[in-house]
Amino acid sequence: MNQEKWLITGLTATCFIILALISSLTWSLEWSLLSIATTLFIASYPLIWVAWKVYSFWRDTLMQLTTYTQILQNDKQNLRMTEQNPDNLTTHLRKEIERLAASKHKQASNQLTTDHLLSQILETWPIPVCLFDNELILTYRNSAMSQAIDRPMLIGLHASELGFKEEKGTLIHKQFKNEWQSQAISYVYQNQDKKEKHWLFSAINVSKTLNQHQSTTQQRVIRVLAHEIRNSLTPMQSMADTLLSSETLDMGQAKLVLNRVNERSKKLLSFIGKYSELSHLPVPKFEWFNFAELLEDAKVTLGDTANKIDYQGNELCFGDIEQISQVMINILKNAKEASDKPELIIKVRIYSKNTNQIIEVADNGPGFGNLDNVLIPFYTTKNDGSGIGLSLCAEIIRNHGGNIQVSNSASGGAIVKMSWPLSQ
Repeated sequence: MNQEKWLITGLTATCFIILALISSLTWSLEWSLLSIATTLFIASYPLIWVAWKVYSFWRDTLMQLTTYTQILQNDKQNLRMTEQNPDNLTTHLRKEIERLAASKHKQASNQLTTDHLLSQILETWPIPVCLFDNELILTYRNSAMSQAIDRPMLIGLHASELGFKEEKGTLIHKQFKNEWQSQAISYVYQNQDKKEKHWLFSAINVSKTLNQHQSTTQQRVIRVLAHEIRNSLTPMQSMADTLLSSETLDMGQAKLVLNRVNERSKKLLSFIGKYSELSHLPVPKFEWFNFAELLEDAKVTLGDTANKIDYQGNELCFGDIEQISQVMINILKNAKEASDKPELIIKVRIYSKNTNQIIEVADNGPGFGNLDNVLIPFYTTKNDGSGIGLSLCAEIIRNHGGNIQVSNSASGGAIVKMSWPLSQ
């Protein structure tokens, strides 16, 4: 039984009880039946009128509050409920409803302002952006996205109808490949009492950046190759001119010239060979091998017995033994060539952290002169260097799925830290 029926039943019962009490009182006073019936009829009229007024007041007040609440819920703030007596019990409830509605309206206005601002910002972005709800239905797209997709981007269409695919927990589109870098971000959206997973998809055209990078790399390669070839061919030409200008051929001088030409040719061929290694690295063959033995073989690079290697850590290493050997040879060679001390001390540590393998090499030399460019191919501060050694190391470690970091210690020595996953 609802509250309205309870109220009607209660008022009816109250009227009957009062009439029963009047009947009992008049009967005890020995009134006649006619007098008792007349009295009950006369008394029933005001009782019914009072009961109706109580019911009407209760019903009308609740209906007004309900209607007013529905009006406020529809964000119609310009309508107000009829003012009632300040002593009315519903006055405080009405004020609380108005306060709650005003707070909700303010929050909704702020949300609309924020949504409008974000929409305006995204609309002027040159970056294609679109939003999908939990059912992958398109809910928003900016002008850049409409221009990038070669089909109408109608709100309400499913992602698959627009060429999107959900693959490996993310969204992809065939339009955003090659020169595009796309990203799909899933986020939780609070929709009334439940949380839904929505998607934000964006894409950036990186062709201009790639072209600039490629152009810069090509210019650097041409500059370095021209420098190396010029350094080798200029003295060869000078010595050849000297021989050709002589009326008689001096065998001793000719032999000296040919020896120098041979040395220059070997240096140029060595440089080209190193560049070829950097450009065509084979796929690493991962296996476990003895790192201590590899390091022992690499010590030959140091030559002088005054040079010392302090080795600590794991004996086994996971990777391509030939490529890691080349990495250690290049690092030890760089340390030796840069050293300005009578005794070169190199500390080598190999250990595992979480799922990665880490190798740290530190020396007591002068450190790196330019940390920002030390891993850039062809960059070198040495007069007779090619700038390929550490670049080759970095490329090998990247092929192993890892990364390489270079730094200088507080004492000035160089530190090379390499890490890559223990499993492939």
